[in-house]
Amino acid sequence: MNILHGLIKCVLSVGLMIFGILLLADVVAVHTPVGDFLINDKLGRLLTGISAIFLVLLYWLTAIPVKEERFLTFENEGGTISISVKAINDFLAKLADEFAGIIQLRADVAALRDGHIEVRLDVTVKAGTKVQQLSQVLQQRVRESMRENLGIAEIHAVKVNVSSIVAADEPASGRPAERADWQDASV
Repeated sequence: MNILHGLIKCVLSVGLMIFGILLLADVVAVHTPVGDFLINDKLGRLLTGISAIFLVLLYWLTAIPVKEERFLTFENEGGTISISVKAINDFLAKLADEFAGIIQLRADVAALRDGHIEVRLDVTVKAGTKVQQLSQVLQQRVRESMRENLGIAEIHAVKVNVSSIVAADEPASGRPAERADWQDASV
């Protein structure tokens, strides 16, 4: 149904734009039968053509969605605290530097309807990493870090999705060697 709706919008927009251009062309000196058939005077054609083109442009400019920044808001004894979801996601992504087995971490924080928070982590790990152990420690570290650093304690779930496992000999983007080592000793 959305495809049909989009197709109708495009056809109507293109049709109205062509109609406006034909009317303007008839005013400028290119004779079109549309102008004679609908509007007899040049001023009427000019105003109608400009209006048609303006309406199409206005429609498409206002139809562009503006992505609104989302915030998580909390009440405490001092007042209200709002933290940008993007800031929380960026903060959590930096936890990857604490784990040798993680090559890349992307966080996605969402507020549930009951007021709790859900965190989803998409992780790329090195081959040979003990994924279950790493995931458990990462989940604990996310809860601890959000509670201690951001003051967010109502975390419903921390879901870890291992999106890919990369060969261990590929560089881990220059991470320091003093991180916790979660790799299997046989690799």
